[in-house]
Amino acid sequence: MAETMSLREKSAWVSVVTVVVCFGAYFGAIAAGLVHRGGETFRLLVLCAGAFLALQIGLNAAAALTTPKDGRTPRDEREQLIQARSLSLGYYVLASLVVALGVPFHLGHPAPDLLNFALLDVVVAGLVVAVAQIVMFRRGI
Repeated sequence: MAETMSLREKSAWVSVVTVVVCFGAYFGAIAAGLVHRGGETFRLLVLCAGAFLALQIGLNAAAALTTPKDGRTPRDEREQLIQARSLSLGYYVLASLVVALGVPFHLGHPAPDLLNFALLDVVVAGLVVAVAQIVMFRRGI
């Protein structure tokens, strides 16, 4: 018998999908050279961040409708442990990546590049948190 996903696991999946789609498009366009520094990049960032926000709200609302009881129940001990472990892992990843920002700084990258690297650090850390939650939910931790 297939086990249904909890609302919190669905929310983690929503996070993974929306981060990959929205910020994958943003960083992919920059890496491919489709946008250049300045207003063009900022407009794309605003568009991608807006799409991310809209998708997060819409997809989490849809997930809540599929498991209405889950949204009203408090987190149990297992879910609290999963949240604490995943956030701790995400913190260490973010701290390491922020320290690593010194590398592009010393290589002479301009400020807009450093800001994009910092944004990428936050996106990667958020992705690590969501993936860690999914793995822990799937493994039954």
